[in-house]
Amino acid sequence: MATLQMYMDQSRIRNTFDSPVYREVWGKGFGVDNAVGEIQKILVHRPGKELEDWKDGVYVEEAGSQILFDEKGRIRSYLKGKEPINLPLMQKQHDALTEILRREGIEVLNLDDPTYQWTNLTFARDVALMTPNGAILTRFAMYFHQGDAVAAQNFFTRQGIPILGAIQGRGTVEGGAFCLLDPHVAIVTRSVRVNDEGIEQLRNLLSYQDIDLWVLDMPAAYIHLDEAFVPVDKDKILVSTFILPEWFLKKLQNRGYKLIETDPLDPPLTNNCLAIRPGTVVFNAHGTRTIENLKKAGVKVIPVDISEINRIGGGIHCATLPLLRKSVY
Repeated sequence: MATLQMYMDQSRIRNTFDSPVYREVWGKGFGVDNAVGEIQKILVHRPGKELEDWKDGVYVEEAGSQILFDEKGRIRSYLKGKEPINLPLMQKQHDALTEILRREGIEVLNLDDPTYQWTNLTFARDVALMTPNGAILTRFAMYFHQGDAVAAQNFFTRQGIPILGAIQGRGTVEGGAFCLLDPHVAIVTRSVRVNDEGIEQLRNLLSYQDIDLWVLDMPAAYIHLDEAFVPVDKDKILVSTFILPEWFLKKLQNRGYKLIETDPLDPPLTNNCLAIRPGTVVFNAHGTRTIENLKKAGVKVIPVDISEINRIGGGIHCATLPLLRKSVY
């Protein structure tokens, strides 16, 4: 018997991710090793029935927003401003965004939630971190995101995309706080939504794929990296220098990146765009000053109005999770 097992050892897989068997088993319908390669498959959630409960929201002066509470007094969601939500407009804007993606040849998949309880699923970016070899499920700090993890786990299982791990226990990490800059460097921001325990769990999970993790602290008024930083080309990054620290900007420049400025006079979340291929971005139509900055830098801009989506706390980047990108390396 010992001889048999020694013989069988010749078929041992020494490193799962380095073995061609990994793709033979799991297929090639997923994988992200950069932030700008041509997108072939993407995840979204069309805002729907779960937002109809906004009729019960109340305006809270301290927050400057309408807050939706559940029967136990827990916050289910927030809506900026005093005006009631315009769900038909939000759906129209989301449909316009997904139509652009389809027109550009991208397969668009929808994240479903049959409970209609969780009101922030529109921001599909937050539910997982896509890596070259599969998905890492996030864990949310806030109550109103807790059901997103169930929807995400069910989705990745149905799609046959490997779940390589999950942030657990006391750790919290959200997708908007994460960027895979290249096959060996990822960035995560520490904030009210992302804590040290979550960062260390993430660092460990990424290390199995030889990915180093940079950690950046966000100012108290911001929660995610994509509020201030989005790569738009192989060597170009849209940055908000009025938010990001000098050491981080210098580090990017030293690696050869050209930094394009988000104009602070444009609306909040203007920079929250999506590179669909190197040098082409889907962009907030109201960010006119920043659009000019991008065009001057040689970046093609496809504008879309997402103003009503902005009111629930996110933008184009937040609302999309690329599942399969072509490598640019």
